[in-house]
Amino acid sequence: MRKSGFFPRLALVNLVRNGRFYGPYLLSCGMTAAMYYILSYLTRSDIVASVRGAGYLQSLMYLGRLVVTLFSVVLLLYANSFVMKRRRRELGLYNILGLEKRHIAHVMVWETLYCAAAAILGGLAAGLLLSKLVLLLLLQLSHLPVEYGFEISLSGMADSAALFGFLFLLTLVWNLFGLLQSRPVELLHSASAGEREPRTKRLLVVLGAVTLGAGYATALTVADPFTALAYFFLAVVLVMIGTYCLFTAGSIALLKHLRNNPRYYYQPRHFTAVAGLLYRMKQNAVGLANICILSTMVLVTVSTTVSLYAGLEDTLDQMFPYDVDVVQDLDGVPLEEAESVTADTLERVQTAAADAGRKVELLKWSTLMDTVGFYTGNTFTLVAQEGVNTRMHLLTADDYGRLTGHTVALEPDQVLVQAENLDLPDTFYIEDLPFHIAGTITDFPRYNDTTFISSQEAKLCLVVADDAVMSAVRDLDTSGNYLEFRVQMDLDGTEAEKLAFVDPLLAADVNDVYSVISRQDNALDLYTMYGGFLFLGVFLGLLFLLSTVLIIYYKQISEGYEDQRRYQIMQQVGMSPREVRASIRSQVLLVFFLPLVTAGIHVAAAFPMLCKLLELFNLFDVRLFALCTAGTLLVFCAIYALVYGLTTRTYSRIVGGQ
Repeated sequence: MRKSGFFPRLALVNLVRNGRFYGPYLLSCGMTAAMYYILSYLTRSDIVASVRGAGYLQSLMYLGRLVVTLFSVVLLLYANSFVMKRRRRELGLYNILGLEKRHIAHVMVWETLYCAAAAILGGLAAGLLLSKLVLLLLLQLSHLPVEYGFEISLSGMADSAALFGFLFLLTLVWNLFGLLQSRPVELLHSASAGEREPRTKRLLVVLGAVTLGAGYATALTVADPFTALAYFFLAVVLVMIGTYCLFTAGSIALLKHLRNNPRYYYQPRHFTAVAGLLYRMKQNAVGLANICILSTMVLVTVSTTVSLYAGLEDTLDQMFPYDVDVVQDLDGVPLEEAESVTADTLERVQTAAADAGRKVELLKWSTLMDTVGFYTGNTFTLVAQEGVNTRMHLLTADDYGRLTGHTVALEPDQVLVQAENLDLPDTFYIEDLPFHIAGTITDFPRYNDTTFISSQEAKLCLVVADDAVMSAVRDLDTSGNYLEFRVQMDLDGTEAEKLAFVDPLLAADVNDVYSVISRQDNALDLYTMYGGFLFLGVFLGLLFLLSTVLIIYYKQISEGYEDQRRYQIMQQVGMSPREVRASIRSQVLLVFFLPLVTAGIHVAAAFPMLCKLLELFNLFDVRLFALCTAGTLLVFCAIYALVYGLTTRTYSRIVGGQ
């Protein structure tokens, strides 16, 4: 027993003999280690650091590392607990045959070393091989130039080895603690220990229904994006609690209801399935709830990031309606003198376009006043105080007509109004200036705006009669306002040629005169950001999917070994192989697709809230998000069905004693 190599050989034999358990375990650990290394590599890569938008990408990759770390802990501990549970009888037999606990502990140490070496080395090897491919994919999604060369992140390898080495050490300590607390006879007979029929816990059913209903109500009734952001995590927690409660107590109530239905229950294919599931539902429920929650995470993560990326062009149209928006600050310039000042800017912009060989297909210009008012009663006060915080934009009738083609004539006390989140009477005041609403408009000119998340504060756009009225309002605003001259242009040429036109406008010698907001320039940043979102969403979706598949596989194997003896007895008393297969299908279908259906319901309930959250990223196309969600669900259902077929085959082989 003490001969050199005995325990290492015994440990290796154990791993090979239990390959059905350890194979998926090591494969999952290796894949997770590869994911962690790839994200570590992307976080530190010199190639990523050298591209435009590196800050976005590296921040997203770092966030992905944190998520992978958390899931690695959960995944490793769950898989280890399942494997050790299936081996309890084997360990008890070793003890009965003469091995002491210290000998078994020695074997466990060697088994852990083998597993750690296989998972860590295999994961790092896969990560090294795939890292360049993944980097190219990330650059492609982000519309960044492809960088050649191959990097190896030694610090990433060290971090990956340290993390998973610690996790395997943690599982070893946990297994040794369980070994010390166990008794040989209990280990030997653990597989045959049955469970009492669970009671229907009505209070838990009520709690689950209330929390799930509250989560759904929160998601369905959100009125604006910022409310959705504030209550999103609350809704998630409520739905998770409701899911666990209803799967734990509601599934027992469902099975008892099926058992009380004689026409359903007293059939060979249903009798064995319902009876077996009922007595094991306490342990089944948690696994089913986990599958449901992980499936929901896959669907939400992938569908939102795909829709954001697919709708990026619409987002650009929302934020940047023109190719170029040149903004000149007129702070300190009297309005009556602004025309002579801005004429030079307009000429220089047109000259720059001609020098760049670009044809100006659309040219607009205007003078815009921007200030903040605090609305109380029927009056806007331009000094901060209590009231509705309102962003105010003022434009003269002449500029409005030139920008929209709608000629309007207004008296000095008349205005055209476009209001958001604000109700105005027919007559209102700005300080002591009275204004009468001559009409409402919906076409107040849009400008290029780099604001990524839109504000929910009230907004008031006013078309006033002339420069004199705008000057009067400006003089009343002692707290400060912003007067600017804007030139909007659409150009001919490719996106690269339009982007090249911006460079001379941004030259250092004129940058103190005006600023430039370019659609093409900002598109580079947004493609980097949204490409990073999509990459991380798909990456984490694969991680969640891996966890889901592993739980399903282990759940099927666990139930197969628990049902094996029962089905053998049923065949001995007259159940045919065909009836056995029908019973297996009934049992698997009864619980296997329940998490998938519930996950689909969760996503449908969360859809309105998710739509509001996407508005924070300027995605307002509900139809596009619905199509992306439906497509993600269809793909996930196909993968789920494939896993169902493979695991059901494994279950059938175990039950049949193969």
